[in-house]
Amino acid sequence: MSKKIICLILLLFAINVKAIEKDACDKNELRRLKEVASHLSFTYEFHESKTTEGNLAGSFDIIVDNITSEIKPLIIYSWDILEYDEFIPNGNGTARRTGFISGQKVKITVKAYVKNECSGQTVMVKNMAMPYINPYIGTEECNTHPEFKYCINKLMNTNVSEKVFRTEYNKYIKEQEQGSLVMKINNTKIYIFLALIIVIPLAIIIKNKVTKYIEKRKDEI
Repeated sequence: MSKKIICLILLLFAINVKAIEKDACDKNELRRLKEVASHLSFTYEFHESKTTEGNLAGSFDIIVDNITSEIKPLIIYSWDILEYDEFIPNGNGTARRTGFISGQKVKITVKAYVKNECSGQTVMVKNMAMPYINPYIGTEECNTHPEFKYCINKLMNTNVSEKVFRTEYNKYIKEQEQGSLVMKINNTKIYIFLALIIVIPLAIIIKNKVTKYIEKRKDEI
């Protein structure tokens, strides 16, 4: 009985070893596939539109370049039940997927697509974050002060809440008003200084002329 158990254990072990050998991915091949994947480039493209209120809106495309027949970039939702979006390349190795929204985070998993044991292996993971569309472009504030820091760029790296926008905008307006007041005061000082430069010498000249005239009249008398 014990011999049968030992034989059964050895048989199971042998089957397991064969399965591991069959499923093993050669390290050199995996390294080569990772090198192929390292040449992929990932970019996004913004498609601008407007809301009914006239504010800036739009969507993004993700573009992957340098795709070869040996690698497959995927946006995986559930790998167990094969739910994913595949980047299908054109003849130049470029693929595009559309419809990504403001601030969306996307994980792109690149799988090996080869006819050997490395098929299905992950050779690269690329995380991308779409920028935030600036919702304040087109507002009265940004039309009035397009130089304000939250009115310059259509796309931003951070999501700026309306509270932050209002607070910073009011602060900016106060700084502008204070700057204008200081400028007016400085300009007034300059005008006074220029006036003194002109008036004082003129007063001296007039005084000298009046003094000479009076002295001349005294001499005539």
